[in-house]
Amino acid sequence: MAVFTLVTDIEKVIRKLQAEYGDFTLAMLYNRTLEAGFDWNLIVAAPWLDRMSLATGTRLIANTLNQTLGLENQPSVSRVTVLKTSEPFVRDMTNLYPVEFGSRLPIPQLAAGETLGSGLILFSQKAA
Repeated sequence: MAVFTLVTDIEKVIRKLQAEYGDFTLAMLYNRTLEAGFDWNLIVAAPWLDRMSLATGTRLIANTLNQTLGLENQPSVSRVTVLKTSEPFVRDMTNLYPVEFGSRLPIPQLAAGETLGSGLILFSQKAA
């Protein structure tokens, strides 16, 4: 699995959801290891997700991934994390790493709690 094809597929998912529900505040991939591969966590936040329960939002994202990702990329995403736009992590990412959709900002060393991993920000803008 090439990370490029995974990112392209994930961007299709983000665009599909944006068209149907509205803009995201944050969309990024995170991997607990410092090497690209499997076991990616898709982390998203959006005002429209804030209005849903966590379970409903996560289910919606996971179902859209399942329907949209190519077969070679489906096993690459092992987790979906839906965050509220008001959470400190989301505020920090949008303040420190503003990224327009399509720009893709790799972060080779990203701390998530006590774990160091790598990330790729697909979109990061402060909520309007």
